[in-house]
Amino acid sequence: MKKLICAEDIETLYKEGKQCLTVTKQTIITPSAKDLAEEYNIVFQVQTEPVRTMNPAACETISKEGLVSLLRQLLNDAGIDSFSDVPFAYEKHSSGLKIIKGSTVKLSPLNLDDPRIRYQELITPAESRFSCGIMEIQDSCFYDDQTLESFNYIIEGELQLTIGGATFAATKGDTIFIPENQAVSWSTPNKVTMFCGKSKGVGKE
Repeated sequence: MKKLICAEDIETLYKEGKQCLTVTKQTIITPSAKDLAEEYNIVFQVQTEPVRTMNPAACETISKEGLVSLLRQLLNDAGIDSFSDVPFAYEKHSSGLKIIKGSTVKLSPLNLDDPRIRYQELITPAESRFSCGIMEIQDSCFYDDQTLESFNYIIEGELQLTIGGATFAATKGDTIFIPENQAVSWSTPNKVTMFCGKSKGVGKE
């Protein structure tokens, strides 16, 4: 707490015969007190604060535990649950707006039997009337015998789709719409990355 020195304090010092008053950098001296001190030849001596040293062990504790805890709190406030535990970083507003940091998205195998097909859901059905995510297929294929209505935008690569006995090719920049309850085969000779959106439907996931 800051200490206030006023003219009455200087009068008291003068009556006590004191010519010096020790203050700190936080002490507030009123202008009238300064004028009166000058008149009575009373000087203010600023008390030097001792240099505080920090225990090296305490520094280590702060850097390893306190800092991590602080970072986790900051990430949580930004809508990021944790470090490597989440598949992507994002910002979210109470209105429902959500901004996903694309460079942080981590894909996981869609089917543990084939790690070459990977996917990460970005918007869930609980958040919207549809779900969407990023899918990556690398030198592989899969078959969906009862689709949900969906749209798929090819970010990179080339994709072949077979539906009703006909095969179609799609490349970077193409958008694919698939109706509900269709049998579709997806394949790529190399690698394809897509943004996929699905409506809430009765088809199998």
